[in-house]
Amino acid sequence: MNLRDVLRPEHIVVPLRAGTVKQATELLAARLVETGAVAEPNRLYAVIRNAWPEDLVSVGEHAFLPHFRTEAVRGLRTAVGIAPAPIRWEKDPNRAARIVIFIVAPQREAATYLQLVGAFARTLSDPKTVTTLLAARTPEDVAGLAALAAVELPSQLLVRDIMTPHIRTVRPEQTLGEVAHLMVEHDVRALPVVDDAGSLVGMITHRELLKYLLPSYVQRTKSGEFVAPTKSQLQRGSTDPRTIPVREAMARSVLCVAEDQTLGDVANLMSARDVDRFPVVREGRLVGFLTRADLIRRLIAT
Repeated sequence: MNLRDVLRPEHIVVPLRAGTVKQATELLAARLVETGAVAEPNRLYAVIRNAWPEDLVSVGEHAFLPHFRTEAVRGLRTAVGIAPAPIRWEKDPNRAARIVIFIVAPQREAATYLQLVGAFARTLSDPKTVTTLLAARTPEDVAGLAALAAVELPSQLLVRDIMTPHIRTVRPEQTLGEVAHLMVEHDVRALPVVDDAGSLVGMITHRELLKYLLPSYVQRTKSGEFVAPTKSQLQRGSTDPRTIPVREAMARSVLCVAEDQTLGDVANLMSARDVDRFPVVREGRLVGFLTRADLIRRLIAT
């Protein structure tokens, strides 16, 4: 199956006239309803209203991909709209795009649904494909795009289909005080550490923060002994743990996964190694992040 297989000309709106992403999504849903692709229209509209705006992927400045899982449809459905003017995202009025791809599927097709979202996002990261789509004048122009036929969906769900591609990172020279602030502000428990080239060099988690930031360095180990300030702290003439560089506290041995690994492989790793989060790397460079919560939320949540 490729992207062209899931897109029909009657489900393509050119031009799509909408001011916001939500309006655009409702118009594309209406097109699916009009063509008989939706078994329970009211149920679909209710899902869009109640789940918004959690299920939305933004592809740079080029496209929005609102997507939902609901039994309102009996199978995977896709609708595409190309707008003559930028469409605003209600959550961030400064972000706008002219391409909107609406994807909806029942729970039993969760795997294919997630693959499709990821495949469209990757396809729209190509500037040439975006330019061709924006130049389309008819639904047939969009449906006949060669780039859509070139993207085959894999037989199994892969890491790249559900990983978080845009992640927060820290540098080795940043301090634990800065890291603690970031973790609290963004409600995360771990941050990958990357160098200037974007290569993964370590990981800093809440465990390291607890180890180094406990008041007065009065921290007990498993043996019950007290831990004194490190040599580098004494050399700096300060024992303030907030000034410790990340490079001194980070975990340097980090278990990573690749984009093309199957979720079955990752689930086995999580179980065997008791790890609940993985940086995703490509030739040593960090390209994403995958957690146990991602797996549960994306594969089980309705």
